[in-house]
Amino acid sequence: MAVKILIVEDETVNMELLDALLNPEGYLIVKAGSGEAALEYLSGNEPDLVLLDIVMPGISGFSVLKAIRESGKNRTVPVILLSSLSDREDRLKGLAAGADDYISRPFDGAELIFKVQTQAELSVLRRQINEINEKEKLAEVMDLVDEGAILTDCLFNIKQMNRTAMDMFGMKAQFGNLEDIMLKKYDCIIDRETKKGKLFMGRPETASGRPFYLSAEYRKTGLPENGQCSYVFVFKDVSDDYSESRIKMGFLKLISDKFQVPLTVISGYSTALNSFESDDMLKDIIASIVQNSGVMQDLMKRVLFFVKIENTSLTKTTVLFDAGEAVKKCMLEHKKSCDFTGPLEPVRIPYWQELAARELIDNAIKFNDGKNPALKVRFEPDGMIVEDNGPGIPDEDLKKVFEPFYQVNKNLPASRTGVGIGLSIAKTLAESALCGVTLENCDQGGIRAVISGKIA
Repeated sequence: MAVKILIVEDETVNMELLDALLNPEGYLIVKAGSGEAALEYLSGNEPDLVLLDIVMPGISGFSVLKAIRESGKNRTVPVILLSSLSDREDRLKGLAAGADDYISRPFDGAELIFKVQTQAELSVLRRQINEINEKEKLAEVMDLVDEGAILTDCLFNIKQMNRTAMDMFGMKAQFGNLEDIMLKKYDCIIDRETKKGKLFMGRPETASGRPFYLSAEYRKTGLPENGQCSYVFVFKDVSDDYSESRIKMGFLKLISDKFQVPLTVISGYSTALNSFESDDMLKDIIASIVQNSGVMQDLMKRVLFFVKIENTSLTKTTVLFDAGEAVKKCMLEHKKSCDFTGPLEPVRIPYWQELAARELIDNAIKFNDGKNPALKVRFEPDGMIVEDNGPGIPDEDLKKVFEPFYQVNKNLPASRTGVGIGLSIAKTLAESALCGVTLENCDQGGIRAVISGKIA
């Protein structure tokens, strides 16, 4: 049976775009042009997923979301909010009110399909879980899912798992405690305080087998069973993707290591030559060599750092971070001034957040050539905001800038180009804490970088 998706959208153009993206994937699309029409449909029908616009005339998306969560038969249906990039507060409000995810306009086709597929699969499993007397039907549904699917009780004792999951864990029977199995096989621990989360686990290549890595998403089911909650886990085999990434990172580390020695020699001898008397032209040449070899050494250090965080699980260590001092250091390094607005005293934040803040601050100062450069930094319980008044980023580049080594302006001086990994580092750090990072062009010019959305 086709997965049924209810799209609640008052803009005809957006409705048709969503239909054009999802219809070819085999979903059964139901359209509602207003909140009133959506509630009327939901009163007598049970969709597998709802794509819900936040801002609509009449009954708003928040009111529809509240009605869904307070209903009987539809209160566990996944809801994905549709919002513009500027509606950050609305997105956070919606997630707090019970939405499962959000998608920003303009829609990214691949992102949309991935999020819809993930929520739709979980929805099908969840509906079957809540129908306790249909265990055989649940097993059939789980076996139709391409990924590994496991249902546990509140203590992670396995109640049901499909064939794919059994193959992934090398199990012949559906029994045991998933938490113990994951800890023993992959040294991976499930966070019991998390209602929905992500996991990554695996083993490197050995003499007896190829490398094997799994990513997983899990969540508590919407309805408790006999007073106890249940968990649904969905596992994906990401061995090929991870191995390819490790090869790339290994190559980058090798190249970086090889560059370090000759660069150190060049820098050392150039500095020594600078101490001898010589004509002005030769001094300028030597000074240029010293400066550019320093730039190259810094770039190599940043590449090595990127390799490190790509291959390391960051801890939950907290540190005292002085944003003002970090800004002063960047201004000195880039020989620029900047009007800074932010915490006047050091703040205690997670270590990953400090590293991400330094990357975002450095980017904001380095690329701002305005007459009155300004920078704002604000820390929040689940993330931070770094905003500047620089040139901004073209809309077509906003998604691409998170890719390693992608550069918006490739014609800048060598001292300012970097290697295009600052935002990749910030994104990797945020994802290590189950947070997301977005970039928004500000109305008054400049970029707002937002890291938030920790999964509760």
